[in-house]
Amino acid sequence: MDNKRIYIIVGVTVGILVLLALLFNGEGKKNDWKETYKMDSKEPYGTSIIADLLTDYTQPEALTVISDSLGSSLALDTDSTHNYVFIGQGMHMSASDVSHLLDFVAKGNNAFISCKVIPYDLMFYIYYEECDSNSIWNGLDSYSDSMVQLNLRHESLRSEQPLIYKYVNAQGVNTQYWSYFDSIYFCEDQSGLIELGRMNDSLINFARISYSEGYFYLHSTPSAFSNVQMLDETGYTYAKGVFAHLPPEKTYWDEYSRVSERTARMLQNRNSPGDRTLSSESPLQYILSQPPLTWAWYLLLATGLLYLLLRTKRRQRIIPVLESNKNTSLEFLSTIGRLYYLQNNHRQLCLQKIKLFQTHVRHRYQLQSREMDQSFIEKLALKAEISKQEIEKIVTMSNNINNSTFVSENTLTNFHSILDRFYKIAK
Repeated sequence: MDNKRIYIIVGVTVGILVLLALLFNGEGKKNDWKETYKMDSKEPYGTSIIADLLTDYTQPEALTVISDSLGSSLALDTDSTHNYVFIGQGMHMSASDVSHLLDFVAKGNNAFISCKVIPYDLMFYIYYEECDSNSIWNGLDSYSDSMVQLNLRHESLRSEQPLIYKYVNAQGVNTQYWSYFDSIYFCEDQSGLIELGRMNDSLINFARISYSEGYFYLHSTPSAFSNVQMLDETGYTYAKGVFAHLPPEKTYWDEYSRVSERTARMLQNRNSPGDRTLSSESPLQYILSQPPLTWAWYLLLATGLLYLLLRTKRRQRIIPVLESNKNTSLEFLSTIGRLYYLQNNHRQLCLQKIKLFQTHVRHRYQLQSREMDQSFIEKLALKAEISKQEIEKIVTMSNNINNSTFVSENTLTNFHSILDRFYKIAK
């Protein structure tokens, strides 16, 4: 892999990290215009104002925030009627959450859901073909505009002048897609959808449907309950009218099931409209339904791809470590010397010591020791930095041993002492 390719990979990686930092931090903005609909957010598209409204409306019970699965949060064994409220761009529910919410409503409770994408897995149970065979649930329709007019149907809640809602973002008034219910979902059958509110006097955006002993209230315009709309008096009045359909009892606010509109639509499209079988939920589907987990998943994939690209660089074969050459001749002589010592052959042992000495001098000082004459003594004394007397003792005893036929134990001991002193003090 050449340097240019490495620079490109590093540049792409840095770019990804900078993009992620900008997406997560969002510093430098006066307001965050993302449609989060979080109840603790005071940003334009948070829902702190409507949460306060519901808290006042449901006193003394106030709100109970759901931050975990519905199975562990929604109470089913109750003597009074309770409410469930969800507001967000999109909604995702596991099979267990859907089952628990259905049981909650079936016991006479109410569920209010306001989002642009209502889960198909939920509508499968609460709406099928209530009017005719051509009205199976196929999701919400939408159209693009910068402004809509909203009103309620009930006479005591209906306003003489429609409430005008403009979609506002960081650039000012802008267009967006407004969701609504197709008219084919409504008929005279009381078990089907019943109209509660309209958009532009012709499109239904608020409806109710019964389920066993309770009701589902479905609203397709979540931005109507955002902080930016609550700042207008007419918007505040409209929101109060919508929630007047719910009894002033204990209310569960769902912060757990909220996902982005894009994620909700992706999950909505996993089945074709005509397929009435529910698909099983996989771990990856849950990961993609949670924005933080989605970013973590994409970052993991990018890191794995970067690792594979870097691994394409050719790697040099590992060079084995070679052991240094050993002087086996010295080991052989030492072994033979120990053998002669055990046999009390002192002369042969001394001769072996002489050979070891000559080998040592030849390897360490590069001196030929075959003829240990006066020239040899002077050169060795100079290189070993030792006195001539010490070397002369070794040479004299070596010559005596070579010329004799018997060597006593004392002679062996003295010769060994002289050689040992040489090895210790020689440089």
